[in-house]
Amino acid sequence: MPRTHAVEPENAPEKSKPLIEQAKQATGGKVVNFFRQMAVSPAAFKGYLDLRGTLSGGALGHKDQEAIAVAISDKHGCTY
Repeated sequence: MPRTHAVEPENAPEKSKPLIEQAKQATGGKVVNFFRQMAVSPAAFKGYLDLRGTLSGGALGHKDQEAIAVAISDKHGCTY
């Protein structure tokens, strides 16, 4: 059971709205559940996006990063 509830973009805190728009660029314009959950806390959402941006310049390519994300999601029982 989640400790917080995801928000729809139009109901997100004002500081999260530009972050949602930024995050949508990485998902082909979709607002995935993870972003709806992160939008609850603008500070955490910004921190995540900053970290993601920093790590994207690392040695692993996009396909390898995605493979790792899928493996971790599977390990933790994520259904999507």
